[in-house]
Amino acid sequence: MTKRTGRIPDHLRERISLGVSPDRWLAKARQLKKSSNLLFVEYEKQQFDFDEKFERDPSITDDFPDDSVVVLLLGFAVENLLKGLFVAATATATENVKSLKELEIPGDPHELEPIADAVERLFTINFSDEERELLQALEHYIRWWGRYPSATHIDNIFPTQDDGKFKKFMLHYPSDHFGIVALYDRLEEQLVARLVDVPDRPNKTSRWDR
Repeated sequence: MTKRTGRIPDHLRERISLGVSPDRWLAKARQLKKSSNLLFVEYEKQQFDFDEKFERDPSITDDFPDDSVVVLLLGFAVENLLKGLFVAATATATENVKSLKELEIPGDPHELEPIADAVERLFTINFSDEERELLQALEHYIRWWGRYPSATHIDNIFPTQDDGKFKKFMLHYPSDHFGIVALYDRLEEQLVARLVDVPDRPNKTSRWDR
């Protein structure tokens, strides 16, 4: 029995490419944001019930409501917008990309601050200290807190700066959540405004508009 190598046959490789145009990043961001919104409604119900129980009996042993998956999806949405902005500024064409490495997106996988740094330089989009702290927390949720019961190594439990200081890794409800939503909205507005300048945009109508 012939083993499959897992590679696309040569006669198909030139006809297939990755969907990495800025439109695609935007569309995926919106899908993730919508899913996060739906879960957030349920999370708020759980939070309200917990608060009511706690007011009646402060000694309750119920677990706090968990918003980690809500934030995970929101973090992925922000990541898609940042990458969409980076690609919009740096990729002259995206119709024949075979590997994400070709895009030269800064940082390690799911590392948000290096992409934000690049976007800030390319578009003069300034990120406040508060927004950068939110990006640090989102990165923590994306890398493991929103997906797995533990980090890959004890040193990764609490993310740190190069100087050894802790990065922001826990979010406060509801202020931080709405801060992330405001950041998402700002990044989406920036990306939508720049889609008209993308050479290989499939459709310049309101295809991705709400």
